[in-house]
Amino acid sequence: MPNKTISVPDDVVPIIESLDVPFSRWVTDRLRRHAAESSMIFPQQLLADAALSATEPPTDDDARAAGLRMERSAPW
Repeated sequence: MPNKTISVPDDVVPIIESLDVPFSRWVTDRLRRHAAESSMIFPQQLLADAALSATEPPTDDDARAAGLRMERSAPW
């Protein structure tokens, strides 16, 4: 995957440096979470949630978000 460069304001740099994970990983996780939370049909949501948890167990926030999405769009 090619690297991308972004510019951030100077006051954001200390926040980035205080993250417990590399910034690129943090951005990737947030973008995947955003994509999974966008409006999808129920089967697509299940596939997206499965893809998010394929590499490691979901965080509590991810699990809550998946539950809320399922509750909002479940066919029952």
